[in-house]
Amino acid sequence: MKHHLIETNSTNAWLMAKIREMRANGNAVPDLYAVYADFQTAGRGAGANTWHSTRGANILTSICFDTGLAAADQFVFNLWFATSTRRFLAKYVPDVLIKWPNDMYVHDQKLAGDLTEHSVSGGRLDFTVAGIGIDVNEERFPEDIPHPTSLFLETGDHFEVETLLDEYLSVLRERRPLLNLDHESELRNEYLSHLYRLNEPRPYLVHGKSITATICNIDRFGRLVLEHEDGQMRTYEYKQIAYVIP
Repeated sequence: MKHHLIETNSTNAWLMAKIREMRANGNAVPDLYAVYADFQTAGRGAGANTWHSTRGANILTSICFDTGLAAADQFVFNLWFATSTRRFLAKYVPDVLIKWPNDMYVHDQKLAGDLTEHSVSGGRLDFTVAGIGIDVNEERFPEDIPHPTSLFLETGDHFEVETLLDEYLSVLRERRPLLNLDHESELRNEYLSHLYRLNEPRPYLVHGKSITATICNIDRFGRLVLEHEDGQMRTYEYKQIAYVIP
């Protein structure tokens, strides 16, 4: 089930409000209920990042999930969502990789990014809203957008956005049975096998200081595990480390 908006401030904000409104009225929101928009006036990425999109050119959607996961296991959702998104995009761009924690990159350029928000109650995920922006028909980007790309720029083809969205939602439905702890190891292996910069010594910024280190793993809480040049292994949470991309 999906709901179309011509314009909204943010599909995540719209869906979070819709879920709370429906619950207040005693109604349940269906698992995998999606809202998508032609344009967002305040599209967000992770942290303080914003999202550029030409009206009607790209996939801008947010999806509701009822996972039943413990709050401590929430990275299992990220493993599932990132690998599912990558599988969908790889049908069109086989070289797409997952840039930790949840962006989709083709070589050194960003094709898609998500913003996942969990509502926690009693130590469990009450519900999850995963929003994603996929650059589909974008032909050019503002100069201040770092390292962007689109399906059009990668393939030379234009796409019908709603048809592509339906294909994406179909992939999520097909892989929905994997979204549980029983499949954590399988999801982790798939995530790592398609992780951008895995086992490559590359430059990063840590607290403003330039380092060279190698991504070795992701721990069970979703932290990035790097081996530094001195052989020390260190873990980093999101925003503690920044990629340096040419």
